[in-house]
Amino acid sequence: MFALIMLPFIAASAVIAVPTALHTRQTIAPWCEGFGDGVLDTAHNFTLAAYNTTLPNANSTGAPLVFGQAGAVDGASFKVLSTSASYPFNDFPLLSLTNGALLPNGPVQASDANVTAGQELLWVLTTVNLPTPAQIYCAVLDTSPYGGGTGFPRLAVHNDIDSFSLCSLDDPNAQNNVVYKASAINDGSYDFSTCYPVQIQIIGLD
Repeated sequence: MFALIMLPFIAASAVIAVPTALHTRQTIAPWCEGFGDGVLDTAHNFTLAAYNTTLPNANSTGAPLVFGQAGAVDGASFKVLSTSASYPFNDFPLLSLTNGALLPNGPVQASDANVTAGQELLWVLTTVNLPTPAQIYCAVLDTSPYGGGTGFPRLAVHNDIDSFSLCSLDDPNAQNNVVYKASAINDGSYDFSTCYPVQIQIIGLD
């Protein structure tokens, strides 16, 4: 899972300022292009939920998502987006979107990794030489023609809102994790037969 991201850490820690107010960019950033004006690449203090697009949902928000475990090396740990039902711990209750980077709130040095087809969404937490966050995420508002009609913004990655799935290993104790463009050809972190399509909703924006 980590082969694509375990490059040498950037020599200087990346620092992203997080303003306190919801911010709508007057100029649409590259990672928000293709959705018209109803987009945000900076927003604060929200949670995420996975909304099943093929079967009925228990509510309009979907299954709550948390940062699940994805291994560790000396000086760093890795996180993925997991359903809270499959990983009942929530060390980072709120997230923020800052200039296209999706990061956990709180006193932690974290960076979102770039994601390619077939991969789980991934974050690295480290106290040394934090990698530069990937500016790949965007919030697409429900008022946009690309909104989902549920009343909640949807998360996009690489200008794509329709290619998320929840996948797990074929094990009742396995985490159910968010994957981008799930594929039968993957790194072994999930069983493709378990995958089903979801949209990632942003919950709690004012």
